[in-house]
Amino acid sequence: MFKRPVSWMTAICLVLIAAMASSTLTLLLVGSTPADVAPAEDPLARAREILAIVERDYYTQIDENQLATGAIRGMLATLDDPYTFYYTAEEYQAMNEETTGHYSGVGMLVGLDGRGNLMVMRVFRDSPAMLAGVQAGDLLVAVNGTPVAGNTSRDLNTAVSLLKGDDQTPVEATFERNGERLTFTLTRGAVNINYVEYSVLDGDIGYLSIYQFSGDDVAGVTEALSAFREAGVRALVVDVRSNPGGLLSDVVQICDLLVPEGMIVYTEDRQGRRQEYYADGEYWDVPMAVLVNGMSASASEIFAAAVQESGRGAIVGETTYGKGIVQTLFSFAEGDGVQLTTSAYYTASGASIHGRGVTPDIEVSLADDDPILYYAPDPEGDEQLRAALDALQGA
Repeated sequence: MFKRPVSWMTAICLVLIAAMASSTLTLLLVGSTPADVAPAEDPLARAREILAIVERDYYTQIDENQLATGAIRGMLATLDDPYTFYYTAEEYQAMNEETTGHYSGVGMLVGLDGRGNLMVMRVFRDSPAMLAGVQAGDLLVAVNGTPVAGNTSRDLNTAVSLLKGDDQTPVEATFERNGERLTFTLTRGAVNINYVEYSVLDGDIGYLSIYQFSGDDVAGVTEALSAFREAGVRALVVDVRSNPGGLLSDVVQICDLLVPEGMIVYTEDRQGRRQEYYADGEYWDVPMAVLVNGMSASASEIFAAAVQESGRGAIVGETTYGKGIVQTLFSFAEGDGVQLTTSAYYTASGASIHGRGVTPDIEVSLADDDPILYYAPDPEGDEQLRAALDALQGA
């Protein structure tokens, strides 16, 4: 069995949350002139011709970089794929900061709620957002008075970039909570995100929350499992609720720690080329339950499906988001990049969860206003967690 490594040049991402080989178009557009006559069969001939007209005849000075960026984004928009988009150099740097978990900001995880809103998924401990009073479940509606939306991944990236800034600078964020608008002034600071939280519940059941499959997630899970073994933990709850996904390589490594030998997932592109990812059989074999909800997406769904199809544990909660496609991130020498949907993924049984999600073995819903404190799990106030613990009591 093998696990295929992922090149840093084209890191395969499965992101909800957090741009094609667009450098070709950029090079073709910049510097075009009316004298450039392209062959009739060239589909970009008209674009170059129009650019030349704009450069020559527009009534004010133009910014060619803005035109090129707009052209790239307009081209990608015709794909009608919310997961394919272009990063400027600044946006690409911000995305890298988010992936590694080290940045200057306010310390909250914001994601798409599937209804056109930007929802606060998590507020990190001791962060500026927590100190100001922001809560998980709040809807972000404006930053510094600028309205923000949550229809596409680009909307999400725009809002996140507005929230970030230099240390010790203020940012005004407006939220909606239970129909009420609340505005907080947050003081940005250095944020070090720990993507894994863990604790021991009921004396001998390990609780492991994975916020996202990126950053320090693999190291965090490894550390947690070691701590659980030392503590004599006999069963495990893995919480991937509202986990928007992350790196395919990371979820494969974490599955390898927790599921038996066999295929975890495979991907297939439009040419039918298939790549398979396997667990090697060395794993921590204790009873396990996995918590999911409607915002558990992509890599989270790979994890849940691998556990479910291998018979490794019970899936508890609500049907997951249903994102079964893979993005590849291409970076360019100038610092910009493009995220492109390049393949679909399938569970070991050959099933696609795209548009369908993973159906839990034990269905438990939470009210929309029930907060989930991932860093301080409360079995008494969290019905899904209580159901997972109950499922493990007789195991």
